[in-house]
Amino acid sequence: MSPHKIETLPFRPSPQTLASYNISKNGFLPEEPPLSRLPHGYYQPWEDIIEDIPRLIETKQVRARVDELPVLDTGYLSGDAQWQRTYSILTIIAQGYIWQGPEPSERLPPAITVPLLRAAEQLEVFPVATYAALNLWNYRPLREDADLTQPDNLVALHTATGTDDESWFFIISNAMEARAGPLIEAMLAAMEAAELDDASTIIESLEYFKRSLQDIGKLLERMDERCNPQVFYHTIRPFLAGSMNMEAAGLPRGVFYDEGDGKGSWKKYRGGSNGQSSLLQFFDAVLSVNHTRCGGFHAEMRRYMPGPHARFLDDVEANANIREYVDNNQDNGKLLAAFNEAVSALTEFRNKHIALVTRYIVIPSRQGPPKTSTARKDIASASTEMGSMKEKMQELVGTGGTKLIPFLRTSRDETSEAIVVR
Repeated sequence: MSPHKIETLPFRPSPQTLASYNISKNGFLPEEPPLSRLPHGYYQPWEDIIEDIPRLIETKQVRARVDELPVLDTGYLSGDAQWQRTYSILTIIAQGYIWQGPEPSERLPPAITVPLLRAAEQLEVFPVATYAALNLWNYRPLREDADLTQPDNLVALHTATGTDDESWFFIISNAMEARAGPLIEAMLAAMEAAELDDASTIIESLEYFKRSLQDIGKLLERMDERCNPQVFYHTIRPFLAGSMNMEAAGLPRGVFYDEGDGKGSWKKYRGGSNGQSSLLQFFDAVLSVNHTRCGGFHAEMRRYMPGPHARFLDDVEANANIREYVDNNQDNGKLLAAFNEAVSALTEFRNKHIALVTRYIVIPSRQGPPKTSTARKDIASASTEMGSMKEKMQELVGTGGTKLIPFLRTSRDETSEAIVVR
């Protein structure tokens, strides 16, 4: 079942309707920075644990601390920002609880489960550490009015490992999200222009799309500045693990979300993944990229996105008209070139993503941890090692659960096929 509880007919998105989808000038990031703490003192027990989460994970004390917690009522929460912080910190605590070791916990206690399920319902997203929990609602500008498109101006509010590498890994994506904010408006304006037979506006938007994708690609290439591939693979990546396809790591049934009083249910979710970002799917939707050969993965990832964002993508997809307009006006050489160059820019971005995955996952998986590594020696890192054994025999699998390189190459190839040929 999808967590998106509202079923609506496709609505035509426009720059004027973005707020109704919880999309801001910062794109899919919130208009204002996420809260750094919940204002009501009632929730201080959660704040105490999240503030200390890296140490609690390292010393294997997360479960003991969480098991002492009462089940807190969510009735004192109000407004999206408070719900988002609740969801973000509870999912990070849950990841620590499950993976601290020496064995994975197959159960989340009611103190986490009950408020997490309520927050997930409120935000229309799955109760697990999604991209929204780890990225969109988990950052802090280092100064007021900071340029969010520059990752040096941001820091993650909370990480499982306490490393700068993990913070930088999240923040690079956030800077990319912010850089795309104006682009979302530009491409919706292009969709409106197609209805009005306004080719010049469409050309202008497509040229801006190309420049923006080049800028976003440059941000992606900055990952190496402060996130070490070995640290990412052996120390950070294990805490992005989900409960789906984790039989070898000790979760044959997934995780039992215990609601107390004999209530609860077993759940299996994919791990946190950039595939859950709405940004790339927006690019695909507005250019009418067809991902039929990807086996429904993009559609599944949409279920891990906040409900309003997923509805926005559905509506853009249902109303996408730019490629059709270009196809019907191929005699306009400038329009045709602008569209095909935009598709090429998106294809090249996907090539950069493949290169990044190769550096951060493929190569480290073959090298093994360095002798001087501070990689964790618990079930989280063990799950990565067990996965690597299987990966040597099969294909390397990402935290989202896909066979990485074949999937990414297929996505790239399907993107390049969106060009309009005379």
